[in-house]
Amino acid sequence: MNNSRFSSLIYRIIGKPERWHDDYIDMMHQILDETESFDDPYNFSELAVGDQIISQLKASNEALAAFNTLLDKSRFKMIILDDQLQPIYHNRNAEELFEYVLSPSDRKQLRPGLARQIQEMPRAKQNNKKNTLQALDFFDQNGEQIYLRTIQSQVDQQAAPNDFIILMALDQSHEHNELNTDLIAKYELTEKEQMVLRGLIHGKSIKEIAAESFVSDNTVKTHLKSIFRKTDTNSQTAVVGMILTHESQILDSYFESDIGGTGIFESNTRDRSVTLADGHVVTYCEYGPADGRPLLVFHSGYGCRLSVPMGHEEACQRHHRRVIIPDRPGVGRTPYIKGHPQGWNARLREFTDVLGLKEYDILGSILGAQMAVDYAVNADDRLNKVILCAPIVVNQWAHTKHLTGILNPSARLVRASKRFAREIYELWLKSITLNLSTHYRSMLESSIGSAELEQFRTDGTFDLLIDVFREGSSQSLEGISREMVHCISPMKHDLQKINAELDVWIGSEDKRMTLDGLQEILKDFPAHNLHVREGYSEHIYYALFDEIIA
Repeated sequence: MNNSRFSSLIYRIIGKPERWHDDYIDMMHQILDETESFDDPYNFSELAVGDQIISQLKASNEALAAFNTLLDKSRFKMIILDDQLQPIYHNRNAEELFEYVLSPSDRKQLRPGLARQIQEMPRAKQNNKKNTLQALDFFDQNGEQIYLRTIQSQVDQQAAPNDFIILMALDQSHEHNELNTDLIAKYELTEKEQMVLRGLIHGKSIKEIAAESFVSDNTVKTHLKSIFRKTDTNSQTAVVGMILTHESQILDSYFESDIGGTGIFESNTRDRSVTLADGHVVTYCEYGPADGRPLLVFHSGYGCRLSVPMGHEEACQRHHRRVIIPDRPGVGRTPYIKGHPQGWNARLREFTDVLGLKEYDILGSILGAQMAVDYAVNADDRLNKVILCAPIVVNQWAHTKHLTGILNPSARLVRASKRFAREIYELWLKSITLNLSTHYRSMLESSIGSAELEQFRTDGTFDLLIDVFREGSSQSLEGISREMVHCISPMKHDLQKINAELDVWIGSEDKRMTLDGLQEILKDFPAHNLHVREGYSEHIYYALFDEIIA
């Protein structure tokens, strides 16, 4: 393996988020299969190369490498500057603009007049990433107005935020690009109103828009009045500025390190917390009747305390279930605890003591199933039942061969270097958080089973899962990545020590572990009930929640 091959792998992970799945698997298998030394924990020659590249990426703003997907389709030509006004990125359609704004005498600096204007402009204030576009008294070689935005990014919570300056000019070749879907929904814009706005944005007159649309001037004016009313503006200049500002704000998510609060749950999260004897705080949510049968949920690797399906209220009441979902350290709102997951089982037992649970069941979903099994092996007699949903269970190294998708090569990587695997996984997580609603939604849709697909489209589960991922990723990637490594490393337990009743649920279209492999692994467990559902996937916990918690 050489540096360029490995660089290609990293680029595919963080630079092409919409293709992360296939590219990650293909490239990882290719690299792993070409060298036997990866399975030898004493040979780190390839890992040294990987560590060096990852260190370079983490020292820079790796988010910039992921702009290509969105920005090459953008309505804008864009040039991104650091706080010293040094150009650090420009999208493909800004090549000519980039050459134009550079000083003829020093091709590494901006034209002096442009630089002076930027320096005199007010910068973004902290926690004010949503600032509007500011028009500069500067035009490109085609006479297009140059706009400016400043955005703050704080990749490390311990460090001071960085300012990024974005120079933007309309790309007239993208005149027919659709408006941002969030904006359309926010203002309930009709197709005719969108058509009028696209024309106005790209400098067309009412007469030109009317002629191209084969309608009268008065019809365009009627649409424009409706736009003014919906957007609370009163002039073409104001509405165009508002639209362009909104479209440019899609950039903000690429600079945010702390993905914000959720949409579905932000008004009523039911957050609670427990302070443990060592001073650490565990945040959790409860659902269902307070006197119901307690069910402690081990959410999936990047899920959180909000990991409760749509319609859970009725299911919890019907089955008299008190569902308790804690955020594990470094996931959601429980702060990361150094060394996690080491020591988590003891902390969780203390958590159940503080809540006064005299008896309870546990449920583990996907990677959370490994955490649940690890806990159950040494649990006391208060634990009555263990429920595993689409479980990832690795008790011996031989079990990793049953993993599928990204988990198969990841497990081989973990065997060679846990540190390396963690950092690769963090970059992968970072790529998903970029343009989250588009790329994560696409990833989810490709993994949903045929029996679940229509349900998830109609009941809001897609939005729920996106919000859960966003919330789960908001605290720290370190907790999530360390859990991933822990969950695909062998536990090497005597599984017969599990004394509780055991139920296992898996869908026939699960893309994380094969059914044959799971059945083979379950031979090491005590007596259990295996429920196989045709057409369901690793999201079976959300789809069959009512049946599973009964």
